[in-house]
Amino acid sequence: MSNFPHQLAKMCRPVPFGSLRRRLFRVNTRALIAGFCIFWSISAMAQVTGEFYLEKTTFAPGEPVFLYFKLSNEGPDTVQVSTADPEQPFCSGNSITVTSDPSPASSCRNFRDSGCIINGLRSLAPLLPGHSKIERYLLNFNHEINSPGRYWVEAVHIGVQNRKAEDIHSKFYFRVDGNAAAFPASEFQPWLDQLQSPQQEKRLEAARTLASLAPLSLQATLLGFADNPEFRRYAPLAFHRLNTPRSIRAMADLMKASAPGTFEHSEAARYLAETNDQRWYPLLLDAAEKNAQISEYPDYAAELGGDKMLPVLVALAKSRDSHLQAVMAMGSTGSRQAIPTLVEFLKSPDIGTSDRASYSLGLLTHRTTGQDSENRNQQVEYIKWSDWWQREGATAPIYKDTECGEMVPLP
Repeated sequence: MSNFPHQLAKMCRPVPFGSLRRRLFRVNTRALIAGFCIFWSISAMAQVTGEFYLEKTTFAPGEPVFLYFKLSNEGPDTVQVSTADPEQPFCSGNSITVTSDPSPASSCRNFRDSGCIINGLRSLAPLLPGHSKIERYLLNFNHEINSPGRYWVEAVHIGVQNRKAEDIHSKFYFRVDGNAAAFPASEFQPWLDQLQSPQQEKRLEAARTLASLAPLSLQATLLGFADNPEFRRYAPLAFHRLNTPRSIRAMADLMKASAPGTFEHSEAARYLAETNDQRWYPLLLDAAEKNAQISEYPDYAAELGGDKMLPVLVALAKSRDSHLQAVMAMGSTGSRQAIPTLVEFLKSPDIGTSDRASYSLGLLTHRTTGQDSENRNQQVEYIKWSDWWQREGATAPIYKDTECGEMVPLP
């Protein structure tokens, strides 16, 4: 059985704060971990194999790219396996990342690839002996695959147990051919027709695909997603991928018309922050001040507002209801002025405050003390950051949280 019990124990223990990016905190982590513990315990005794594959390796610009996963039961007994979630691969044990760099050393990980938002345990379905099932994941949904060139895919399935391997780990590449004609508009007609399918699963698949690809020729249809209760959750993605003045304005209108805390409100705020257009700062500031206890809103306002958001966050940090959210959002400001405030927060007797301050300092500086997140020494960390600030603070580069780079240990 190799080291399966050890891996199971690691999977089922609480996840340390420092290992998660702020935008994953809305995940019901306990439910996620519990779901995987059950999945592991059931699938571990079955002779199940799996295979990731692409149907082809060359695609036209604007073409959907699907990754397939085939799961086969080669044993004598029926096994219960987690049902697939096409929008959240990790919910069924799959971590899928796509990059245009074959070996990135980045401080900006996409936790959509390794996160799962669930309100309970994932459902299970039987896989009979000698049977297989095939899942497919639209890579364009969680990744922007726009520019011609080569893309590397790394796919991992956790929880498949057979006589030779516990996990499935595949790496391969595909390319978007810049010399090929763009994916023809006529090819989208089946997806448009599918929006009217009597099956909800089919309708949502069509909406998800069209929103991910967002062809300009379908702008009117995609803008209509905001008025469709079933498709509204895909509207922010569609507007972002369209990236036209009309669609960005529609994004702001969607945020104004949506209730705070809803998925479409949060996603609209996220994408408006990414525009770097200061016209939307008052809208994000208002959301942050009115919903400071929801971490996304101070974060997005900080990302767009930068230095001018820092006094707001200092004020929010004085409130018990928004203290932790404000400290964490300081890491998104890209503000050098935030560093001495965060260094002082390292001394907080509240470990949550200290941990978030450490995380924010890492985002701003791409520096790390190199301490294990589960065994941090606050005094040592404070001294290291204080010394570094005195020595290099005035000249060291400062980063926005969207600027990725390698984390360098503090001396």
